[in-house]
Amino acid sequence: MTEMELPEKVPFDAALPLVTELMDRALLHSPEPAGGMMKHLAASRGKNFRAQLLLAAAADREGFVPRDALTAAAALEILHLATLVHDDVIDDSAVRRGRQSVQRRFGKKPAVICGDYLFCKCFLMTADLSRRYQDRFMTVARGMTRICMGELRQYEHNRDTSLSAAGYLRIIAGKTAALFSLALYAGGVLGGCAEKEIRLLARLGYYIGVIFQLEDDCMDYRSDPSTAGKNVKKDLSEGVVTLPLIFAIAKNPEIRGELRGFDLTPEERRAVAAEVCRLGGVDRTLGVAGRYYKKAVGVLGRLEDPEKRALLRPILEQVKLRRY
Repeated sequence: MTEMELPEKVPFDAALPLVTELMDRALLHSPEPAGGMMKHLAASRGKNFRAQLLLAAAADREGFVPRDALTAAAALEILHLATLVHDDVIDDSAVRRGRQSVQRRFGKKPAVICGDYLFCKCFLMTADLSRRYQDRFMTVARGMTRICMGELRQYEHNRDTSLSAAGYLRIIAGKTAALFSLALYAGGVLGGCAEKEIRLLARLGYYIGVIFQLEDDCMDYRSDPSTAGKNVKKDLSEGVVTLPLIFAIAKNPEIRGELRGFDLTPEERRAVAAEVCRLGGVDRTLGVAGRYYKKAVGVLGRLEDPEKRALLRPILEQVKLRRY
């Protein structure tokens, strides 16, 4: 596969399609036996929020995105895809983005190797960037380490109905928020921002990541498979304790008994989910997300570049208003 020629900079509106093309080339030009799994993954699309954030953070005052940011955005989404493939193996998930998960379609062992292959693709795409930004590479590596630690902490607290709200927020600080923070940090670096602006962007990414996860947690209790594009009541079926359940247990500790170690039938899961909603677990979680949204808006207003503010605000609104 020949490398894709990219212009030195492109308008922001033209950047995401080029990132998608870079991802397609990375996935669809893979040899067998990886090729079939890569084509399966390429056939389903996410919203690419992390790539959008990186591109917006990298845009200059005229709204142009540098070439390096296109490569980094594609690599970041492939990194995210690798984590999803591994997550589905750990959780034994059948559906991802409205299609069969890789582990359900091809098997668990091939899926693990598929995730590893995607990590390697990410590293290959960023090898040149890491040489040219050596002083920043340690920060990126720390961010990736936090993501792994967040996943491990979630697994450690699986079925832990004594998990506190503060403890759960610490988990998602690594599990989800770290990758969003990394996206905006990398965009700021590649866009040549001042150090203060880069720190603000990283903080904004953290807040957006927390909002994203809390909204996702609420959708799991409210959605149905035909609209969500994934398994719903998934957290209850896998023993994942999230904020809506934590708030509901705080209001009615007897729910612990109803959970029976999370060994529930589909009907019982629906009943518990309805009880969590009735007790206000979802509404309280949305309230917490709202507080993080206000923090995000505050940080956004402190950014010096008005072009960045204008590009980032709609993405923040998209994340906040995710409803299925």
